[in-house]
Amino acid sequence: MSKKIRITGNEDAFAESLQNCLGEMLILFMLKQKPMYTYEITQEISRISNGAFTYKSLYPYIYRLKNADCISEESKEVEKNRTRIYFNITAHGREHLVNIKRKYRELTTAANIILDLDEMIY
Repeated sequence: MSKKIRITGNEDAFAESLQNCLGEMLILFMLKQKPMYTYEITQEISRISNGAFTYKSLYPYIYRLKNADCISEESKEVEKNRTRIYFNITAHGREHLVNIKRKYRELTTAANIILDLDEMIY
């Protein structure tokens, strides 16, 4: 019995895949605005997107961005005996954000051009 191959086109899987692809860009964008801790980033992305973007955990993105020298971290005492880690965008992170935003806009513009030609190509 052969296993059925699932398409990625169902809307939930598509949304999850797109959200994963955009995670690093959205985090860098938020950190460009101000230093934040992970929960704050998650909440702000969800709030600004009206819940369209929700992340259970940002740590995979944070680790990749930190290893790529796109973000740095700073511990701050917020309450007595309580420390919170704030993340900041680095100069390299700002440059990377400019590049991926440009590529994102190039690709989404091209996709929109194609999709707008529905029933007009052939």
